[in-house]
Amino acid sequence: MNEDLRTGLSAILAARGEGGPWSWHSVAADARHEIWRLRAGAASLIVKVYRPAADRYYHHRWRREERALDLLSRQAPGLVPRPHGALLAPDAFAAVAMEDLGAESLAERLETADAAERAGLLERAVETLAAFRDVASRHQGMLRALAYQSDLDRITRDTLRRRLAIAVARLGNPSTAPEPDSAPRALAPDLPWRDLEAGIVRPLVRARRRVVHNGFSPLNLLPRSDGRLAVIDWETLAVAAPALDAADLLTFPSLALSPDDVEDLATRLADKSGDDGSMAVFWAAAAERSLTYAATAAVRQGRRQAASASDRASTYAARNRWYLRVFDDAIERLDLDARARRRIRDAVSGLNG
Repeated sequence: MNEDLRTGLSAILAARGEGGPWSWHSVAADARHEIWRLRAGAASLIVKVYRPAADRYYHHRWRREERALDLLSRQAPGLVPRPHGALLAPDAFAAVAMEDLGAESLAERLETADAAERAGLLERAVETLAAFRDVASRHQGMLRALAYQSDLDRITRDTLRRRLAIAVARLGNPSTAPEPDSAPRALAPDLPWRDLEAGIVRPLVRARRRVVHNGFSPLNLLPRSDGRLAVIDWETLAVAAPALDAADLLTFPSLALSPDDVEDLATRLADKSGDDGSMAVFWAAAAERSLTYAATAAVRQGRRQAASASDRASTYAARNRWYLRVFDDAIERLDLDARARRRIRDAVSGLNG
């Protein structure tokens, strides 16, 4: 732990009357950034630390998250963890301290929930997404400006192609590390690009664009003591088809929703928020997200196996299988003819063993 980080953040918290001295405890998580829990007596905070060695775009992601937390905590109290301070040391690190909501995510709670509890948790998650869409609509000018502060994490034709190509490259070889600016056709030359363009890329870039969280998964939802859910991980806030957030939520493995149930809930969300309710757009989003998450699970499974962490490896293996199944379901529902759908499935089916 960098002493400049400890000293600087402690000074900021002290200036806010937060007290101290703080003890720092690493929070184990498969995350791009460091997560720490700070304790001083009964007080507890979470600190997210961004470092250039782990993320070349650390400064942009930190700034976006810090400002999103500040804005949303004021405009929609309870929707996000309340921020307590932020610190930037150029070329060294950045950090944001926030309310500690505990260690359990909605994803973890879903793993042990029975059917009735799972239905209630899903309902709360749907309500939380609708609440975010409402506040994002009311403050879209500020949130759009924040999302467009840099080119990072924009959802465009090129970035969608690249995400598909990177996912396929990782499924074929989980140890590969494609550059984020790699040429899609060089990474995945055997993909049926014309079919992917028509069924996935074009519907998403032509859909009505709104501010999206861009990672609205149960992994990023934390239950509050009053039963509400708070949303974390705002570093990839973007402007895109709202169906991407719906797909993040509704295709999560622990929910185990059937394609028909997914479609019903996606339609309900779209109607409630006045979004584009096209199922072609939703299933395009589900196809892109499920392929990306299947690849992420394969990469993390490999890392856990290398670290002899068999329990986590099996979790990621199960997620990988689930998301590949969702991908097949989504491809079957794309607005394509049968031959195009078959070409896409055949191109992916042989990957990942």
